[in-house]
Amino acid sequence: MADNNQMKEILAKLDEGVNSLFDSKKYADYLSVMSRFHNYSTRNTLLIFAQNPNAHRVAGFLSYKLNK
Repeated sequence: MADNNQMKEILAKLDEGVNSLFDSKKYADYLSVMSRFHNYSTRNTLLIFAQNPNAHRVAGFLSYKLNK
């Protein structure tokens, strides 16, 4: 089990990571993507963002197959 110093170090790194996320442009970009795809889960939105941050329209496999 982590001792008190290790726990403080871990929490400091976590705090630093969270602060850098909120201060970065990437977070604003991610929120912009999320706002376009309100019906998707956070995980799916992250996948869309990772593959194409400029995506505006996406469809699931079944929708794609039916409209092909």
